[in-house]
Amino acid sequence: MRRVRLFKVKRPGGVYWFDLEPFAEDADGTWLRGAAGSPWGGPDHHGVLSLSAVVLVAVGRPWAAWWVADPGDRRLEIDVCLPAERAGAGWRYVDLELDPVRHEQDSRVEIEDWDEYEVACREGWMSGDDGMLARAVAEERAEALRRREEPWQERGWRLLDSAGPAGV
Repeated sequence: MRRVRLFKVKRPGGVYWFDLEPFAEDADGTWLRGAAGSPWGGPDHHGVLSLSAVVLVAVGRPWAAWWVADPGDRRLEIDVCLPAERAGAGWRYVDLELDPVRHEQDSRVEIEDWDEYEVACREGWMSGDDGMLARAVAEERAEALRRREEPWQERGWRLLDSAGPAGV
């Protein structure tokens, strides 16, 4: 199985990486999957994914979507970021802290990590322009999660479920 590395840059925390399998590319972007047990790492630690996930990423888009197969809290998480870019055979994006999340069990949508966002702005780890981008994209993506109008939202769940209950 071919793997690509997805790099997620956290300022000032460093670079985190996930080894994922590319399995589709369409008008919505590139679809990656990480089965439970797929390796990941960061500046101070590493491990394996405890849950399966599907990721949708596209060049120039200021967010990446993660469908997470948590049996107690299936959710679609949006990483708001500086526009994603190709990094060799993989992908890279700089995280802007705010994360719109849709919890499938009760259809609740929230924006998480306001505290991390405030610290990043206060400490200068995020420019004023990046901060404005983060807020605007987080609010727009939260509303999109509430509306559930984009076909890619449901497609992500179908792709995540396609391998059965054991994950992707």
